[in-house]
Amino acid sequence: MLHRVLVFCAAAALAACAMTPPEAPNSPPSAIIQPLWSPDAVGALIEISASAQAEGLSSYESAAAEVRNLQQVSTTSAADAAAFDRAADTLFVELAQTFAQGAVDPARADPQWRIPRPALGDITSLLSAARGDAALVRALRMLLPQTSEYAALRAELGRVLAEPQGADGPSGLSREVRIASLRASLERWRWAPRDLPSPRIEVRIAQFQVILHETSAASRIHTAIVGARASQTPSFAAEINAVTLNPTWTPPRSILNNELLPQFARDPNAASRGGYDAIDASGAIVDPATIDWAARPFAYQLRQRPGAMNALGRVKFEMPNRYDIYLHDTPNHGLFAREQRALSHGCVRVDDALDLAAAVLTPAFSASSLQAAIETGQTRSLPLAAPLPVYALYITASGAEGAVLYADDIYQRDAALIAALEAPQSEAIAAPSVTAAASECASAGQDKRQRFAVEGE
Repeated sequence: MLHRVLVFCAAAALAACAMTPPEAPNSPPSAIIQPLWSPDAVGALIEISASAQAEGLSSYESAAAEVRNLQQVSTTSAADAAAFDRAADTLFVELAQTFAQGAVDPARADPQWRIPRPALGDITSLLSAARGDAALVRALRMLLPQTSEYAALRAELGRVLAEPQGADGPSGLSREVRIASLRASLERWRWAPRDLPSPRIEVRIAQFQVILHETSAASRIHTAIVGARASQTPSFAAEINAVTLNPTWTPPRSILNNELLPQFARDPNAASRGGYDAIDASGAIVDPATIDWAARPFAYQLRQRPGAMNALGRVKFEMPNRYDIYLHDTPNHGLFAREQRALSHGCVRVDDALDLAAAVLTPAFSASSLQAAIETGQTRSLPLAAPLPVYALYITASGAEGAVLYADDIYQRDAALIAALEAPQSEAIAAPSVTAAASECASAGQDKRQRFAVEGE
């Protein structure tokens, strides 16, 4: 409701100059009243509004009909002209904002989307110029994403909408399921930054993929494991600034209390077998045989040594972010063979992590030189020549080389987004809340600080 009120108020202020004071009873007849919007520009505005459903948006027919009706009487009085201009302004501003930033607020429709939406720009100047210029009105389409993937999804939506209700596609998904996936994906792309940099890494969460997009080379696609349904990987942006070989791992408190300590209480030797050290308040490593693993609060910090059993594997991509989500290797490569790979505590496990590390560190390091460094067993941090942007994206329909592929809505996020797109603007639609679970590499920064403190002593 607040969004529509703000849009209406902005449009009303911009149209105020069209209003003139009432004529005195004995004044001579005034000149012909002309609204601010020209007939050609209004025609283009109606045309653009009619195309909104092709973008996966709800219909603007009601608002467009109001504009058409008011246009018919817009030259009869100053008040009628102002009412017409306000309605046209409101429709223009709402279309501009929707095309540029999406129709609904991700904070309500998909709270796990944490990537800031694109800036709207100077809508006031654009509106002022567009009232008399049909070409500028049609240029609203340029506010939509201009990527080949967005175009492929839009074209696919047009094809699927033309199918009879209940029809199944080649993937076995019904027409209605595919429409929902396409509409949700188009809206999320409207939320996303318009010019994604290259090179960059995209984590396609629903597709279980990590993709390295390079400027002058084919994209590299790596199989991935993402957060489980109870510990979902959010959509967010970060930058990789270094690669750590032979990382240590300090389990976050939730994993420590809920998983590891109960396991070690049942089998005290499991801590040693798993390569875990218990560290006391002074930074000294304590003999695990002397520890009461059932004691609460637990008085020690637990840290897993580098090695083949380390939860982060042999390679970790350092990408500081508020969610403590990282890309890393894993000791359990057999899990990559599973079809459904929503298995982690939130971090993204990458298959062939060593090859990905070599690609982001080239030309300074090759896969063979990294392997040689790993075999020394020493923990080593290798900075990148320049930060590498990473975008973790939850988008269930993807367009690759003209073909559209549908992924399972593993986190069940699409339904709330579609409900928000369909709801009257005055209604508030909130997506189901998801309790944030600790990432498996959540305390990596804390681990590094602790390691330096221990080594310093």
